[in-house]
Amino acid sequence: MDSSKTPSPWAVREQVDRLRSSPPFAGSDRLLAFLHFIVEETLEGRGATLKEAVIGNAVYGREPPYDPRIDSTVRVEARRLRRKLQDHYAGPGQGDPVVITLPTGGYVPLFALNQAPAVALNAAAPLAEGPTYTPGFGAAVAVMPLRALSRTAEDDRFADGLTDELIYALGRAQGLRVASRAVVFQAHDQGWTVPALARELGVDAVLQGTVRRQDGMLRVTVEVSNPKGFVIWSDRFDAPDHEHMQLQERIAATVLSRVRLDNSAMRASRISPGPVALEGHARIYRARQLLDQQTPAALYEALEIFQRVAEGAADFARGHSGIADCQCDLFRLGLIDHAEAKAEAEAAVRRALEIDPQSVEALTARATVAAWLDRDAPAAEADFIRALRLGDHARAARLYGVLLTILDRQEEAEHLFRDARAIEPFSVQQDIAEATSHYQARRHAQLIARSQADAQAAGGQAGGSAEVLVYRALAHIFGGEPDGARALVGAVERVATRHPDLAYARAEIEAWLGEPERGWRLLATADTVPATAFARATLAAALNDEARGLAALNRAIDRRELSTVWLRTDTRFDAWRDRPAFQAVMDRLRPPKATAQTG
Repeated sequence: MDSSKTPSPWAVREQVDRLRSSPPFAGSDRLLAFLHFIVEETLEGRGATLKEAVIGNAVYGREPPYDPRIDSTVRVEARRLRRKLQDHYAGPGQGDPVVITLPTGGYVPLFALNQAPAVALNAAAPLAEGPTYTPGFGAAVAVMPLRALSRTAEDDRFADGLTDELIYALGRAQGLRVASRAVVFQAHDQGWTVPALARELGVDAVLQGTVRRQDGMLRVTVEVSNPKGFVIWSDRFDAPDHEHMQLQERIAATVLSRVRLDNSAMRASRISPGPVALEGHARIYRARQLLDQQTPAALYEALEIFQRVAEGAADFARGHSGIADCQCDLFRLGLIDHAEAKAEAEAAVRRALEIDPQSVEALTARATVAAWLDRDAPAAEADFIRALRLGDHARAARLYGVLLTILDRQEEAEHLFRDARAIEPFSVQQDIAEATSHYQARRHAQLIARSQADAQAAGGQAGGSAEVLVYRALAHIFGGEPDGARALVGAVERVATRHPDLAYARAEIEAWLGEPERGWRLLATADTVPATAFARATLAAALNDEARGLAALNRAIDRRELSTVWLRTDTRFDAWRDRPAFQAVMDRLRPPKATAQTG
């Protein structure tokens, strides 16, 4: 085992899937649930919270809550898990590409690449045995009663209300059939297992979840299992403990948005998901979770998953449309160049639309290619409208809103942002789209108010994605509240360092605040720091170095960097805006194409 290398989170999750079919783990469903929980918590950066009581409540659901002083279940199960992992790697798992171990005395698993794996990590393999789709009437799902781990009356009521909201929301989705609440609850009360329930009701998936309270926050975990009882995806939502009914609706809406089926025949209830579609859908769900984070590492991991799905299921459009979305977002963040993004994204979109011409995700991806890569606003708008006519889609609505902001159609953009937020209330991409558009529309007061509200809800701590924090800091600066920007500097530095378009964000904000020293040092050695030309231009603007700033803007236009679409509106260039040299730069921007795409 090569301990000097760490496998990607995707490779670790693939290994957990292998362990589910390993002979040493046969009949050990609860032990596999234990493994799944500690692996996911560790991959999500929450390994430090893996205490005995946390695992006992989350995995074993004791009533009253798990108390390690009187219940040794977790310790006993951890020993069993260690032995089974050892048995697996000593036998059928000798050639597995990833090795998972659970050190004695703790509950945080370790992951390493096997030194001589028998299966290449990037090898194409089928997603599952069986067909992608089968004749039928859409996908069938059963929603089990959510469980309140604290068992207080208040949390029980919240869990019951959220269960009802999930049943209601999923029941409204095209191509989804939800099993009767009365039948499912009766089966739950009789102690039926997930496989037994799936067989009896003929459902394709079973949704379960838990609610727990922690540090003034409500934490809701939702998971979906396949008919064999294995978890195929899970999600978690954290929110302040107030406005329970609104929170229930927001969680249910987000789950609906993320599980919505993007297959026209499935939406029309003409087919049902086969084993490949179920497995593909589970992986797509995980990839879309990663895509929502909008960080370089998450985007590359999402791309890897989308590629695996595309390779493993030739007739599954969502893998291909996901590849296109990743290419567009990698280009947007300045991580790949225009030529690479355009070639890969266009090929993926063509394949997705060949498989399903009415795919909402594929039409949205084609619209994004037209908007971000071709700068063809009419073609982009036509495809966004076409996608939204086929069904609700948060990505289509929010990116269409951004495009309308660029086109100075602010009121229409705001309407679309409200629609997107209603479709998927919990979304980092939505936060970024709104922050970007509000800053570029010079709605600084709106951004400042949101920044203050979020900080208050988080106990005074600034949080959020890199782009959101940067735009909020700039709104404070240009909105006349410099102290608000100063309060965000530390948070910006923590999250923006690996973002090429925000590489100089801290130095730029400090320069706007009258502290230019760091900015001058960086600008003098700019070529040693990975960054986009646009990032160098905005830093030069903060330092009022017009010569370097205009040179950087010309390079950004040469490279067709996406951020140049904001040159007309970005407040940071106001001091140069009326000067002939800046107008010459503006004249270089290619005007939108006049023809709309058809098909």
